[in-house]
Amino acid sequence: MNPQTDLDIHQAPRQIAAAPPDALQAAMLARVLDEIDHGLLLVDLTGRILHANHPARRELAAARALRSVEGMLCAGGARGQSKIRCALKDAEHDCRSIVELEPEPAGEALSLAFIPLAVLHGCASIDTVLIMCSRRSGCETLTMQMFARAKRLTPAEQDILSQLCAGRRAEEIACLHGVCLSTVRTHIKNLRQKTGRSSVRELVRELSRMPQIVSALRLVRQD
Repeated sequence: MNPQTDLDIHQAPRQIAAAPPDALQAAMLARVLDEIDHGLLLVDLTGRILHANHPARRELAAARALRSVEGMLCAGGARGQSKIRCALKDAEHDCRSIVELEPEPAGEALSLAFIPLAVLHGCASIDTVLIMCSRRSGCETLTMQMFARAKRLTPAEQDILSQLCAGRRAEEIACLHGVCLSTVRTHIKNLRQKTGRSSVRELVRELSRMPQIVSALRLVRQD
Protein backbone atom coordinates (compact mmCIF):
# COMPACT_ATOMS: atom_id res chain seq x y z
CA MET A 1 0.00 0.00 0.00
CA ASN A 2 1.23 3.50 -0.79
CA PRO A 3 2.43 5.12 2.50
CA GLN A 4 0.81 8.40 1.55
CA THR A 5 -2.51 6.67 0.84
CA ASP A 6 -2.29 4.81 4.13
CA LEU A 7 -1.70 8.12 5.96
CA ASP A 8 -4.72 9.71 4.26
CA ILE A 9 -6.95 6.81 5.29
CA HIS A 10 -5.93 7.14 8.93
CA GLN A 11 -6.43 10.90 8.89
CA ALA A 12 -9.85 10.77 7.21
CA PRO A 13 -11.93 10.29 10.40
CA ARG A 14 -10.42 13.47 11.85
CA GLN A 15 -11.16 15.48 8.73
CA ILE A 16 -14.81 14.43 8.45
CA ALA A 17 -16.36 15.85 11.61
CA ALA A 18 -20.11 16.34 11.68
CA ALA A 19 -21.31 19.76 12.82
CA PRO A 20 -23.22 19.78 16.12
CA PRO A 21 -27.01 19.64 15.69
CA ASP A 22 -28.90 22.92 15.94
CA ALA A 23 -30.54 21.78 19.18
CA LEU A 24 -27.14 21.19 20.78
CA GLN A 25 -25.88 24.59 19.63
CA ALA A 26 -28.98 26.29 21.03
CA ALA A 27 -28.64 24.46 24.36
CA MET A 28 -24.96 25.38 24.60
CA LEU A 29 -25.70 29.04 23.80
CA ALA A 30 -28.43 29.15 26.46
CA ARG A 31 -26.05 27.59 28.99
CA VAL A 32 -23.36 30.17 28.20
CA LEU A 33 -25.82 33.06 28.49
CA ASP A 34 -26.97 31.74 31.88
CA GLU A 35 -23.38 32.05 33.14
CA ILE A 36 -23.35 35.80 32.37
CA ASP A 37 -24.34 37.81 35.44
CA HIS A 38 -26.10 40.52 33.45
CA GLY A 39 -29.71 39.97 32.48
CA LEU A 40 -29.92 39.41 28.71
CA LEU A 41 -33.18 39.40 26.76
CA LEU A 42 -33.84 38.94 23.09
CA VAL A 43 -37.09 40.55 21.94
CA ASP A 44 -38.73 41.40 18.64
CA LEU A 45 -39.64 44.95 17.68
CA THR A 46 -43.04 44.65 19.36
CA GLY A 47 -41.43 43.75 22.68
CA ARG A 48 -42.31 40.05 22.59
CA ILE A 49 -39.70 38.07 24.56
CA LEU A 50 -37.90 35.52 22.39
CA HIS A 51 -35.29 34.45 24.96
CA ALA A 52 -34.17 35.42 28.46
CA ASN A 53 -31.14 34.13 30.37
CA HIS A 54 -31.34 33.20 34.05
CA PRO A 55 -30.58 36.67 35.55
CA ALA A 56 -33.20 38.17 33.20
CA ARG A 57 -35.78 35.57 34.21
CA ARG A 58 -35.01 36.34 37.84
CA GLU A 59 -35.51 40.05 37.15
CA LEU A 60 -38.82 39.41 35.40
CA ALA A 61 -40.02 37.15 38.21
CA ALA A 62 -39.23 39.80 40.84
CA ALA A 63 -41.42 42.25 38.85
CA ARG A 64 -39.76 45.30 40.36
CA ALA A 65 -38.94 47.44 37.33
CA LEU A 66 -39.45 44.86 34.61
CA ARG A 67 -41.96 42.06 34.07
CA SER A 68 -43.44 39.74 31.50
CA VAL A 69 -47.14 40.05 30.68
CA GLU A 70 -48.37 37.30 28.35
CA GLY A 71 -44.88 37.02 26.90
CA MET A 72 -44.49 40.76 26.32
CA LEU A 73 -41.79 42.87 27.98
CA CYS A 74 -43.40 45.44 30.26
CA ALA A 75 -42.25 48.06 32.75
CA GLY A 76 -43.72 48.54 36.21
CA GLY A 77 -45.43 51.82 35.32
CA ALA A 78 -46.73 53.85 32.40
CA ARG A 79 -43.65 56.10 32.29
CA GLY A 80 -41.31 53.11 32.08
CA GLN A 81 -43.48 51.48 29.44
CA SER A 82 -43.23 54.63 27.33
CA LYS A 83 -39.42 54.47 27.60
CA ILE A 84 -39.42 50.86 26.40
CA ARG A 85 -41.63 51.72 23.41
CA CYS A 86 -39.35 54.61 22.44
CA ALA A 87 -36.25 52.42 22.73
CA LEU A 88 -37.82 49.74 20.53
CA LYS A 89 -38.80 52.40 17.99
CA ASP A 90 -35.18 53.62 17.97
CA ALA A 91 -33.99 50.04 17.48
CA GLU A 92 -36.29 49.74 14.47
CA HIS A 93 -34.22 52.53 12.92
CA ASP A 94 -30.99 50.74 13.90
CA CYS A 95 -30.26 53.13 16.79
CA ARG A 96 -28.98 52.00 20.17
CA SER A 97 -30.29 53.51 23.39
CA ILE A 98 -30.14 53.25 27.17
CA VAL A 99 -33.14 53.74 29.45
CA GLU A 100 -33.49 53.70 33.22
CA LEU A 101 -36.52 52.20 34.90
CA GLU A 102 -37.59 53.05 38.44
CA PRO A 103 -38.73 50.03 40.47
CA GLU A 104 -42.08 49.79 42.24
CA PRO A 105 -41.98 50.07 45.20
CA ALA A 106 -38.95 52.39 45.41
CA GLY A 107 -35.55 50.74 45.29
CA GLU A 108 -32.53 50.28 43.05
CA ALA A 109 -33.13 51.53 39.50
CA LEU A 110 -32.59 49.21 36.54
CA SER A 111 -30.74 50.37 33.43
CA LEU A 112 -31.40 48.72 30.06
CA ALA A 113 -29.30 48.93 26.91
CA PHE A 114 -31.24 48.29 23.67
CA ILE A 115 -29.06 46.93 20.85
CA PRO A 116 -30.67 46.26 17.43
CA LEU A 117 -29.73 42.96 15.79
CA ALA A 118 -30.65 41.21 12.56
CA VAL A 119 -30.94 37.44 13.05
CA LEU A 120 -30.96 35.14 10.03
CA HIS A 121 -33.67 32.48 10.11
CA GLY A 122 -33.47 30.30 7.03
CA CYS A 123 -33.39 32.73 4.13
CA ALA A 124 -35.17 35.54 5.95
CA SER A 125 -33.75 38.18 8.26
CA ILE A 126 -35.69 38.80 11.47
CA ASP A 127 -35.32 42.13 13.25
CA THR A 128 -34.59 41.53 16.93
CA VAL A 129 -33.31 43.59 19.85
CA LEU A 130 -30.80 42.50 22.47
CA ILE A 131 -31.56 44.08 25.86
CA MET A 132 -28.75 44.13 28.41
CA CYS A 133 -29.76 44.77 32.03
CA SER A 134 -27.52 46.49 34.54
CA ARG A 135 -26.01 44.17 37.14
CA ARG A 136 -27.64 44.14 40.55
CA SER A 137 -25.30 44.96 43.42
CA GLY A 138 -23.82 42.13 45.41
CA CYS A 139 -21.62 39.14 44.75
CA GLU A 140 -22.50 35.60 43.72
CA THR A 141 -22.29 33.13 46.61
CA LEU A 142 -20.00 30.74 44.75
CA THR A 143 -17.57 33.54 43.84
CA MET A 144 -17.54 34.58 47.50
CA GLN A 145 -16.89 31.02 48.66
CA MET A 146 -14.03 30.49 46.21
CA PHE A 147 -12.46 33.82 47.17
CA ALA A 148 -12.81 33.00 50.90
CA ARG A 149 -11.18 29.61 50.40
CA ALA A 150 -8.29 31.12 48.43
CA LYS A 151 -7.67 33.72 51.17
CA ARG A 152 -8.22 31.22 54.01
CA LEU A 153 -11.05 33.21 55.56
CA THR A 154 -12.97 31.79 58.49
CA PRO A 155 -16.75 31.24 58.13
CA ALA A 156 -17.34 34.29 60.34
CA GLU A 157 -15.03 36.45 58.21
CA GLN A 158 -16.72 35.23 55.02
CA ASP A 159 -20.12 36.12 56.47
CA ILE A 160 -18.94 39.62 57.40
CA LEU A 161 -17.48 40.08 53.91
CA SER A 162 -20.79 39.00 52.36
CA GLN A 163 -22.63 41.61 54.44
CA LEU A 164 -20.12 44.30 53.42
CA CYS A 165 -20.60 43.42 49.74
CA ALA A 166 -24.35 43.83 50.28
CA GLY A 167 -23.68 47.46 51.27
CA ARG A 168 -24.13 47.13 55.04
CA ARG A 169 -22.02 49.15 57.47
CA ALA A 170 -20.24 47.68 60.48
CA GLU A 171 -22.91 49.02 62.85
CA GLU A 172 -25.69 47.38 60.84
CA ILE A 173 -23.83 44.06 60.74
CA ALA A 174 -23.28 44.10 64.50
CA CYS A 175 -26.98 44.77 65.08
CA LEU A 176 -28.03 42.10 62.58
CA HIS A 177 -25.87 39.42 64.21
CA GLY A 178 -26.40 40.58 67.78
CA VAL A 179 -22.67 41.02 68.47
CA CYS A 180 -20.49 43.85 69.69
CA LEU A 181 -19.33 46.43 67.16
CA SER A 182 -15.75 45.72 68.26
CA THR A 183 -16.17 42.07 67.17
CA VAL A 184 -17.23 43.11 63.68
CA ARG A 185 -14.34 45.57 63.44
CA THR A 186 -11.90 42.83 64.46
CA HIS A 187 -13.21 40.62 61.66
CA ILE A 188 -12.87 43.52 59.21
CA LYS A 189 -9.28 44.09 60.34
CA ASN A 190 -8.53 40.41 59.77
CA LEU A 191 -10.14 40.61 56.30
CA ARG A 192 -7.89 43.49 55.31
CA GLN A 193 -4.79 41.68 56.58
CA LYS A 194 -5.56 38.35 54.90
CA THR A 195 -6.49 39.92 51.56
CA GLY A 196 -3.78 42.61 51.58
CA ARG A 197 -6.32 45.38 51.02
CA SER A 198 -6.06 48.72 52.78
CA SER A 199 -9.80 49.39 53.01
CA VAL A 200 -13.18 47.72 52.91
CA ARG A 201 -14.10 49.75 49.82
CA GLU A 202 -11.08 48.41 47.93
CA LEU A 203 -11.89 44.84 48.97
CA VAL A 204 -15.55 45.08 47.96
CA ARG A 205 -14.61 46.68 44.63
CA GLU A 206 -12.19 43.85 43.91
CA LEU A 207 -14.84 41.22 44.61
CA SER A 208 -17.44 42.98 42.48
CA ARG A 209 -15.04 43.00 39.51
CA MET A 210 -14.34 39.27 39.73
CA PRO A 211 -16.09 36.82 37.39
CA GLN A 212 -19.43 36.15 39.05
CA ILE A 213 -19.59 32.36 38.96
CA VAL A 214 -23.09 30.99 39.31
CA SER A 215 -23.98 27.79 41.13
CA ALA A 216 -25.03 24.79 39.06
CA LEU A 217 -27.82 24.26 41.62
CA ARG A 218 -29.23 27.69 40.71
CA LEU A 219 -29.42 26.71 37.07
CA VAL A 220 -31.30 23.50 37.88
CA ARG A 221 -34.01 25.44 39.71
CA GLN A 222 -34.99 27.63 36.76
CA ASP A 223 -38.38 29.27 36.67
